[in-house]
Amino acid sequence: MDLLQAEATADLIDAGSPAQRRRALQQLERGLSDRLAALRAAILELEALIAYDIDFPEEDEGPVSPERVHGAWDVVRGRVADLLKTAPEGERLREGALLVIAGRPNAGKSSLFNALLGTERAIVTEIPGTTRDAIEAQAVIEGFPFRIVDTAGLRDSGERIERLGIEVSKKYLAAADLVLFCEERDDPSRAAFLAQTAAPVVVVRTKADLTGEGVSVVTGKGLAELRRRLAEVAFGRLLALGDVEPVVTRARHRSALERALAELDAFWAARTSGVDAAATATHLRAAVLALDDLIGTVTPEDVLDRVFAAFCVGK
Repeated sequence: MDLLQAEATADLIDAGSPAQRRRALQQLERGLSDRLAALRAAILELEALIAYDIDFPEEDEGPVSPERVHGAWDVVRGRVADLLKTAPEGERLREGALLVIAGRPNAGKSSLFNALLGTERAIVTEIPGTTRDAIEAQAVIEGFPFRIVDTAGLRDSGERIERLGIEVSKKYLAAADLVLFCEERDDPSRAAFLAQTAAPVVVVRTKADLTGEGVSVVTGKGLAELRRRLAEVAFGRLLALGDVEPVVTRARHRSALERALAELDAFWAARTSGVDAAATATHLRAAVLALDDLIGTVTPEDVLDRVFAAFCVGK
């Protein structure tokens, strides 16, 4: 068992959604390990081409062509970059996507929060400003994990406690992976909200039982479509990849791949700048070592200790 499989075992134990379990099983069955081993082999082959030119410059076959070196480098770099692109959603899958429900007071945020959870977690009244503080809960939507936050209604308020709640709302919005903006009808504040919100925003027209359009938590109208939309926005890349392609799920994975990619870029920059071939090859060796750290070929004891501590053995 390599380090990635050990991490996958811990993730499988902690999994709270079908998507998390499927991804952990795929990694446990060496999906990510095998992909990284192939990348490692490709970089070693590229390093071997450079070594051949250094050690046997006058062989009958002649020097390795620049086109061959560039082609090999371009392929492996592209594969590392593609794997790295899965990191945002992969890490989100492991931690749960932070979905923040926002909007003006009495826009139906708490009712929608309860509907997505399938339980009466937030207090719902017709009085604007009922929610004074953020309420967070976990939910599984279309098989994917979400951390859903019901926030205080956004408005200018002279009441101190409500203002504090609105400040908490803004902090959640700054950290959100996805935002649900609730409105009963066209809200003139929507454009400004969209302009200042970094995360993707899904606008939902609430109280469809009264207005005849959008989503209704009373009748259930539009809720199934909304759930599908949330999963698509938060995990669209993973949905497109399916369960076969490996995915990066931890910050440790992302950091190692970023190091490997940086070394591959440094190799090509040095090569095209006329740097000595032996010096350029050191970047390829560093890229291999970054992948070794990721796979666990060479694993510092402190990393192993942290991984196996996640099993909570003896607790």
